Amino acid sequence: MRKLLLLFLCTIVPAVVSAQRLDVTGRVLVKDTGKPIGQAVVELPQSGLWAVADADGNFTVKGVPAGETRFVVSCLGFVTTEAEVDVRTGMGPVRLYAPEDNLKLESVVVTAKEAPNAMATSRTIGGNAIDHLQMVNASDISALLPGGKTVNPDLMKDNVFSLRSGGSTAGNAAFGTAVEVDGVRLSTNASLGDPTGASTRNLSATNIESVEVVTGVPSAEYGDILSGVVKISTRKGKTPYTVTLSTNPRTKQIAASKGFDLGRNHGVLNSNVEYTRATKNPTSPYTSYSRTGLALNYQNTFAKVLRFNFGVTANIGGMNTEDDPDAQKGEWEKVRDNVLRANTSLKWLLNRSWITSLDFDASLNYTDNLARKRTYNLNSTSLPAVHAEQEGYYIAEMLPPVYYSTKYVDSKQLDYAANLKATWVRSWGDVHSNAKVGASWRANGNVGDGEYYATPSLAPNGYRPRPYTDIPYMHNLAAYVEETLTVPLGATTLQLMAGLRAEKTFIKNTQYENTSSLSPRFNLKFRINDHLTVRGGWGITEKLPSFNVLYPLPEYRDTPVFATTYGSGQSAYVYHTQPYQILYNDNLKWQRNRNSEVGVDLRIGGTSVSLVGYFNRTKYPYKLSASFEPFSYNMMGVPSTLPDGTAYTMPANPAFRVDSQTGEIFVRDKDNPSAGWIAMQTTSTKRTFVKNTYQNNGSPVDRMGLEFVVEFPQINPIRTQLRLDGAYGYTKYVNEGEACYYPSTSTGGEFYPYVGVYLDNGGSSNVTYNGRKLHALDMNLTATTHVPSIRMVISLRLEASLVKRSQNLSEYKGREYAFNVDEDRNPTGGSIYDGDSYTAIWPVAYIDLDGNRHPFTDAEKNDPAFSSLLLRSGNAYSFNGDGYDPYFSANLSITKEIGDHVSVSFYANNFTNSRPFVASYATGVKAVFTPDFYYGLTVRLKF
Repeated sequence: MRKLLLLFLCTIVPAVVSAQRLDVTGRVLVKDTGKPIGQAVVELPQSGLWAVADADGNFTVKGVPAGETRFVVSCLGFVTTEAEVDVRTGMGPVRLYAPEDNLKLESVVVTAKEAPNAMATSRTIGGNAIDHLQMVNASDISALLPGGKTVNPDLMKDNVFSLRSGGSTAGNAAFGTAVEVDGVRLSTNASLGDPTGASTRNLSATNIESVEVVTGVPSAEYGDILSGVVKISTRKGKTPYTVTLSTNPRTKQIAASKGFDLGRNHGVLNSNVEYTRATKNPTSPYTSYSRTGLALNYQNTFAKVLRFNFGVTANIGGMNTEDDPDAQKGEWEKVRDNVLRANTSLKWLLNRSWITSLDFDASLNYTDNLARKRTYNLNSTSLPAVHAEQEGYYIAEMLPPVYYSTKYVDSKQLDYAANLKATWVRSWGDVHSNAKVGASWRANGNVGDGEYYATPSLAPNGYRPRPYTDIPYMHNLAAYVEETLTVPLGATTLQLMAGLRAEKTFIKNTQYENTSSLSPRFNLKFRINDHLTVRGGWGITEKLPSFNVLYPLPEYRDTPVFATTYGSGQSAYVYHTQPYQILYNDNLKWQRNRNSEVGVDLRIGGTSVSLVGYFNRTKYPYKLSASFEPFSYNMMGVPSTLPDGTAYTMPANPAFRVDSQTGEIFVRDKDNPSAGWIAMQTTSTKRTFVKNTYQNNGSPVDRMGLEFVVEFPQINPIRTQLRLDGAYGYTKYVNEGEACYYPSTSTGGEFYPYVGVYLDNGGSSNVTYNGRKLHALDMNLTATTHVPSIRMVISLRLEASLVKRSQNLSEYKGREYAFNVDEDRNPTGGSIYDGDSYTAIWPVAYIDLDGNRHPFTDAEKNDPAFSSLLLRSGNAYSFNGDGYDPYFSANLSITKEIGDHVSVSFYANNFTNSRPFVASYATGVKAVFTPDFYYGLTVRLKF
């Protein structure tokens, strides 16, 4: 009993001692000069407390637990620093120092930096790295990630983030990468285009302070993601006037910014204006992209416990394409890329026994992507155009032989979001707990007018209006809970993060108006000693569908059923219109990722090694599928005789009337109306199939890979540090779903009577594979030379693509689905993976004109009536292993500070102009993958 009591006292006494809380005062000063740093943020991560220094650098943190405590100081323009402080009774004011962030420092980071305190794999690209890279598009920083490859700055292309994609777009890889700017999610959920990642080229690059890229299992706070999240932070804090001038062969940029200290505890106001213009060809600048970015951000701290922030950013610009006036006829194309974003946040430090802080944020994101295209149309004769939106028979309108048409596609995405989070930080001796619970709401909608024409009568054949405003908003409600526990185990430390996210989606007036899901997530980090840490994670993430998936473009089948000529060459056409109905799939599931990773962080001497392996399985990837249903219509013709037996000829000036339901056509002579209406003759009834598009889920996509970073100690005599990073990625998928194909052949003037149902080959007539596997190994070696005495940093980077392999797959129930054939489609035997052979596939089922589905057996294979359902590959190398030999390039970057007011950066990508042709293993066709020799210069003036 005494031993138990003693054990209990030994356990509880430290907790009682640690429960003692003290107020800590101090001052934040500039290292070396001792000047105060106003508006510096002082954070205590272990206790969740914080304070903001006043104009003299003074701060007070109340209720700090006694004992060793880590203080973190951050402020724009200064290096984030950490200090261990022994909080105890009777201690005096604390002095915390932070050096100015410039090239006079002994250490400057111009690469992606591993986040040492993160639970999941996370890397940060800081301001020095961004300036050194001379980023034009935020997605350019992908080159700094392990194995990343440099892409020459080009705003003509809308490059997007795609994390851990393994070099494949399968499973909507880019669509599943979340991008946030100051907490505002850049969503493409309300887009009617193909699912892809969020555009970042409308972000002002000169206003970006840092980027954090989370590729591991994210916190339960984050929803509507699959493969990771990119968190972009803009400049906030007092800064001097800064003017940035940047140029490269295709892009010119000018920007100005300033962070105003409003004084007297009125907060800080940051402003930024930027103009960027890029051209496709400098010698013929008729295709260009412009970006005019404006940003304002205000932040202040009230009553020392309320941190308030409000920001608004806008962009005016877009793509402008005009014909060379010396070569073309005045065609042009313009695409707006106008953006308005607003965000506000409030962090309330309560510091109570039952709650530490309460955070609230809200945001709005509006994008205006009005596309306009003027086209010159030239035809030898007038052509028919059908615009009917209901099933039936209609007389076609006639377009003039020569005319201009202006097409508009008006997409205006409008998204809202709000989040509320409560944090409760507790400690029991050396055991620390950080619990949080929160709720979020997001709404995605599109208020654009969709596709329309300036002159509706000149709309082309097949056009139908589709206002996007008819599509209801998609609302998502989520709640989450998460606990991060830090437990010392002797000389080691164990951290465990466990979270659960629950979501519910509401879409009014659809079958998807009430869906729900749960997403558990776990991360574990075991710090064995100062030199070795092992970590791992597992979790589920979920991605909401885009409007393109939920509401595919309505299409129509317009079939000509009657045609005649009259007078001096005029024509009349009657069409039967059959709408493609948008079907709702009751079994549609939201796309999910099962993410897992294991990592090791190791330090041997002065060398640090970060190694992480991952396996991600994408389940239920979104896709659109097609189904076919039988339908029939009547063909009409001009009768040779009238009912009384007299010959009939088409009048020179006829009037036409059509019964939209029966298809009966009547003609009357306008010059002789007393002759009455003459019925045209029904020549035949055609039976065929109509295609319907519906939402569907594809088969799983597996991705696995290895990422590594090795940082060697600095070579002091030449002040140079080497960094080796790389990434190996492997992707495999086999589509086990179905795809329908309807041959365009006819038999005796009739449509083909069967639709083939195949394993999912994309519904193509010449593709015989239903899967693929890819693997690639990319490595980079960076030598960074930093000379503080002359305030200059030089980096030389060698990029290598060592492995690039791929192979198409054809599998069905564990066996090869396709088979080898000759050019005449006769089977030749052998394995398809032997290569150098045409291949073919039979359907697994077929649909007849009565709508019945039948299995496809050997009897159908031997029946000539089904021969058109045999699909042959378009080449003899479909299943040859493909790939390329290694290729290399080298980049040079230099940044030089001239005093405290001028900074110059220069880069030369692929400065050796290494442009080797490498041949495809499968086809022998040669290609160049290294970037063009390219260069740029940036000058920054501060005053």
